[in-house]
This record gives sequence, structure tokens and C-alpha cells, in this order.
Amino acid sequence: MRKRVRQELADLLELPLDISLDLPRVVVVGDLGVLISNHRGLIQYSPEEIVIGVGRGQISISGENLEIEEVSKEDMAVRGVIKSVEMNT
Repeated sequence: MRKRVRQELADLLELPLDISLDLPRVVVVGDLGVLISNHRGLIQYSPEEIVIGVGRGQISISGENLEIEEVSKEDMAVRGVIKSVEMNT
């Protein structure tokens, strides 16, 4: 119910849903990289898998030669050979 009210308010004020509902925004650039906005921090890191906290869950990025290219309070960029991106709630 609370989520629905927030969504209706976001629609009324023309706010992006990802910000108003505390959702991550994930942009996959082919198999070269992933940009995640509205993250909660790094949970696990290896060259084959990166796990990032988001809202009520996690995003797992699997691949080869994965590197965190950039990280800020709100955004994280991962590059490498991307094989899969999964969201776990």
C-alpha cells in the first residue's frame, strides 16, 4: 500500500520512479560494462563476480576480468566481459 502511494505521488509530481521508490537503475552496455545508480555499496568482489547492495536486495554481475571502474555515493561502474546481471531480492 505504501509503495502504491509513493508511486502515485511520484506520478503526480513527475518524479522518476527509481528515485521515489528507492529502486536501482541498471544500465548494461552490451557485454562491456554495467552502470548502477542508487546503490548501497559493494558486498563482494572478484574478477569473476561482483555483488552490489541495492535497496532491499542485491545485484550480481558475473563475467571475466571484472573491475570497478568508478564508484561514488550514488553510482558504480563495472567493466569487463559481462556474462550475466541478476537482481536478487
